[in-house]
Amino acid sequence: MHTVPTRPPRSAYSYSREVDILRYLFQDPRHGHSQADLPYPFPVMRIGPFLTSSIAFQERYNLTINNMAPPNAEAVAVQVDQEIYGRSGDLDKHMEGVKAQYDTKEKLEFYAQVMGDGTANIHFGKWDNVNIDEEGAYGKASEQMTDYMFDLATQLKGAAPEEGISYVDLGSGTGAAALRLCEKHSSIAKATCLNLCDEQNALATSRAADLGLSDRVTVVTGTYEECPFDADQFDVAFSQDAFVHAFSKKKTFSEALRITKAGGVFIFCDLMCGSGEGVSDEELQTFAATNMVNDWLSPEENVKACEEVGWKEVKFVDLTADIRISFQLMLRKVEKILDAGNPDNIDEKLLEGYKSNLANRIKQVDRGVFKWGVVHAKKSD
Repeated sequence: MHTVPTRPPRSAYSYSREVDILRYLFQDPRHGHSQADLPYPFPVMRIGPFLTSSIAFQERYNLTINNMAPPNAEAVAVQVDQEIYGRSGDLDKHMEGVKAQYDTKEKLEFYAQVMGDGTANIHFGKWDNVNIDEEGAYGKASEQMTDYMFDLATQLKGAAPEEGISYVDLGSGTGAAALRLCEKHSSIAKATCLNLCDEQNALATSRAADLGLSDRVTVVTGTYEECPFDADQFDVAFSQDAFVHAFSKKKTFSEALRITKAGGVFIFCDLMCGSGEGVSDEELQTFAATNMVNDWLSPEENVKACEEVGWKEVKFVDLTADIRISFQLMLRKVEKILDAGNPDNIDEKLLEGYKSNLANRIKQVDRGVFKWGVVHAKKSD
């Protein structure tokens, strides 16, 4: 099993310099600050590659980094029940923890309100050409990410077979991606949703019936680490923000290879382990221990794990800038719900916990704790 790599601690001077630079960047230029106000040369300072592109967004929504401080275990994690969410090393307990994270009434309501945003899609978004001020922006970005991944998969595969594409969504949640893609693409002859959570699966089955897609969409309860499918069954194996909870990444990738036809395509997006300067082992372990992450890999380690089980032409597309915006809009939505008095009666403790957690996530993205993006690969002919 892969372990989270240890990284050396950042010096206090280096961390202080970065905070000064960030505060300088977020100052309103009308205040009269200039580069000369900094006690060291601006150009030599290391800044996250996507930070400057989101400064206008930060200023617009007042998402500043005031009170930013070096993280510790208490600051990183929202309060969780370790009996449920603790990293146990036990597969059965791990699966029950994943269910508890997504399949309770409170969590279903939360994700629908904060991430669904007018759609059934509760994934992170791709924000190209999405107006962040418009109603339902988060939902549109989520659906755009689904479309981007499927379009990329079909391009990698080449011409679709005459009988149509067979597609499997591994860790399909509420089935939103499969349902959207079947509505948009008549080339998908059969879509199969494999998911662990019973309540999510019931929603997916009901929505497929409502959309008249029951003959093309099948929902199966199970785990992507032991797929209940025959070998060489699907043209495209797809997963959106689900493998972060894999007990074993290599086992997951191996199962995806087994069930994919020769010449088929594997594509997934996921939250991955970052490698920012000074990101400590404690911080990485704390995130893993409180979010049902048993086998957290960096992009490079995910690529290597795919190659080791037999996938070919494995590539990673870095979209970390997009997840930063997703976290920011999630935070804004949570704050809006709380400011409005929580009219839908979502669990108040859950909302407050996520408010704190999301604020930390934004800072962690800037510091390189996380990467997010797409891994795609092909199976040999």
